[in-house]
Amino acid sequence: MKIPAVPPIGHIVAYEYLWQSKAMKREDGEKTYPTALLMGKRAEAGGSTLVYALGISHMKPPAGRRALEVPAKLRRWIGLDDEPQWIYTDEVNVFVWPGPDLRPARWISQRPLVEDTCVLGLLPSDWFADVQRHFYESYQMKSMRMVKR
Repeated sequence: MKIPAVPPIGHIVAYEYLWQSKAMKREDGEKTYPTALLMGKRAEAGGSTLVYALGISHMKPPAGRRALEVPAKLRRWIGLDDEPQWIYTDEVNVFVWPGPDLRPARWISQRPLVEDTCVLGLLPSDWFADVQRHFYESYQMKSMRMVKR
């Protein structure tokens, strides 16, 4: 599987996302999720890049959680199924790129262009900007959950 040397910020990747609700019981994710790479930050020690990633799930956000519904057209373009999905903007996984939890995109996408990579595709810039704003609002509201991998 090809993994980009530099994290493709603004793209969706196949990643074994660890939800905060499971982090107390396990160190790895239960399954592979489409995950949006929100931002990268150069670590002070060692020169590695820390990536901040948002999980996408079929689970409708319960009361008190912050998420945006992924538009149907975008789900189709990325190669996801037709069921509604949400990108959670109040929870983030932080890991060193490239991490051991990246998975082949073909595990979760039907797009023919994802055969030998972990990358499903690029988010439209206007929608990615909405995701970033929503994430920042969650941070300002102090409702952010961080899982360090």
